[in-house]
Amino acid sequence: MPNSFESILLKSKQVFDSFFESYTAKLFSPKTRITEACLYSLHAGGKRVRPIFVINSFFEPNDLFSSEPFDTHQSVFLAALAVECIHTYSLIHDDLPAMDNDDTRRGKPTCHKQFDEATAILAGDTLNSLSFQLLSMMDANDPNLLRDSIQILHQGAGMTGMILGQMEDIEEEKNPSSNARESKLESIHEKKTGALITSSFLLGNRLRADWKEREFVLTRYAKEIGLLFQITDDILDVEGNLAELGKTPGKDAKAGKLTYPSLYGLEKSKLLRDQTLGKAISLAAELPSLHNEFFLGLPKYIAERKN
Repeated sequence: MPNSFESILLKSKQVFDSFFESYTAKLFSPKTRITEACLYSLHAGGKRVRPIFVINSFFEPNDLFSSEPFDTHQSVFLAALAVECIHTYSLIHDDLPAMDNDDTRRGKPTCHKQFDEATAILAGDTLNSLSFQLLSMMDANDPNLLRDSIQILHQGAGMTGMILGQMEDIEEEKNPSSNARESKLESIHEKKTGALITSSFLLGNRLRADWKEREFVLTRYAKEIGLLFQITDDILDVEGNLAELGKTPGKDAKAGKLTYPSLYGLEKSKLLRDQTLGKAISLAAELPSLHNEFFLGLPKYIAERKN
């Protein structure tokens, strides 16, 4: 059985991409300007990390490495696609002139630059609403599954999760707080980045029969992964370049955003990243009934990424 983190990561992305290509061809038909804009952003070359979190929170490796796991577990892949739609919508809106005003995303023109601002707004709206439709299409032998799944995704993406984090980020940029900046920074990023990451893990887990046994530790692990992801992002915005990042570096400092390097400095930010990496690895060892090769290897992969 393949047991390295790299092989599991690669296989997870392969099976999701296979499902994604076949399913979205039908989903975004007939062709319109809105579907073109949606597909443009969905095909912009993301790493698919959130769908991969959904997939690996459900599958054991022997199931994942079967020939076509989505033939018998389509609900998992519908949940994974729902998360990718939410994430892509958030990027489209985040790049808009009223938000971060960015021209480049994943090395390509942002949606509003490729099309126009109104089309980008509507494409984001489309992907947001579509994600909940995808959840509604899951097989639900458990009468509470659909309700729980919708709640999990909304908690990650909605007005108490990602959207609130975005709002707090904008408010902080316009009116920087004079005190309690550590707690403000933690609050922004726990919601803006971490909430949807946590939802991704919990959605895949909720589809398992033994989901209750794993939910507590998996939630703690997911929160450390979300924090690790954001600290690394903040460091990359300082040290990265356009070719590697696929987006404009240095924008956080120019905009006066509250980030880990702006508050703590680069060296302490790297120390915090390494401490969070260690916490995530320790929690991975506590996860019951999970193929720990993936969950043990994931924190290092996130901390060492270049984009």
